[in-house]
Amino acid sequence: MREPGVGGETRWVVQQVHNNNIVLALDAAGRSVVIQGSGVGFGARRGTLVDAGKVEAVFVPLEGVAPEAAAGTLADIPAEEVACARRIVEAADLLLGLERAEVLLLPIADHLHQAVRRARLGIQVDIPLVWEVRSLYPVEFTAGQRALDLVASDLGVRLPASEATAFALHFVSSSFTGAAIERTVRMTQLLSQIFDVIDAHRREPLDREGQAAARFTTHLRYLFVRLADGRPVPLAPPLVRAALEESVPGVMAAAGAISRLLTTEWDSPVSPDETLYIGLHVHRLLEDAALEPR
Repeated sequence: MREPGVGGETRWVVQQVHNNNIVLALDAAGRSVVIQGSGVGFGARRGTLVDAGKVEAVFVPLEGVAPEAAAGTLADIPAEEVACARRIVEAADLLLGLERAEVLLLPIADHLHQAVRRARLGIQVDIPLVWEVRSLYPVEFTAGQRALDLVASDLGVRLPASEATAFALHFVSSSFTGAAIERTVRMTQLLSQIFDVIDAHRREPLDREGQAAARFTTHLRYLFVRLADGRPVPLAPPLVRAALEESVPGVMAAAGAISRLLTTEWDSPVSPDETLYIGLHVHRLLEDAALEPR
């Protein structure tokens, strides 16, 4: 995944050579990036141009990650795993249209390296949020499953099925501007808490695998993106708010509880208009769920 340099040409200036295959360099925009390619560091020296013909991938460190540390991490990962990580990101990009594919390369390579090491040592880890990720982010989950197939074909290692969730969370994180994987995990954990609020309102568990729940989680996904990006919803007519508060006060109370959960996560209040729209979706969810066969 290359980036255009000055005048449409690809251009990088060597800052530090980590090994024959990994170089820290400045791109045309003045950013420190990690260059990977067979022999790209051989004979290279600080201040010289990177041989563009040897560049296989450009890794852009996440915000807050020191470029030197990123280069060091990548230098410790076997070349075949780096190549597999690149294929995973490229396959996900084709499926999802990733907004920041180049930023994902390094965390995917690092995660892949650790996952392969665990698998070869027979170490089992519990990966939570499988249902939440599959419900909120079904396309990203599919991309995660494809990643497991690529690992099996490229590296001869069959990772546990739950690792599809971990890869999917990385893909999801790229859709939230500036969101690290930890923030994406916290947002995803909210899904269960929101359904717990609705269950308390209904006084019985909702079928979280049903079509009504699936439609509701789609609305929640868009809600999470809006809140993460700071985009407001359209202003709600006062008459609509008054009608809902009068006709379904319990639903609006549940919507208020959900808004407080979200406020705690984002450290900023959820607007009354957003709360109203949450109430509308909760109301629709409960109506649809009542019609589903038991």
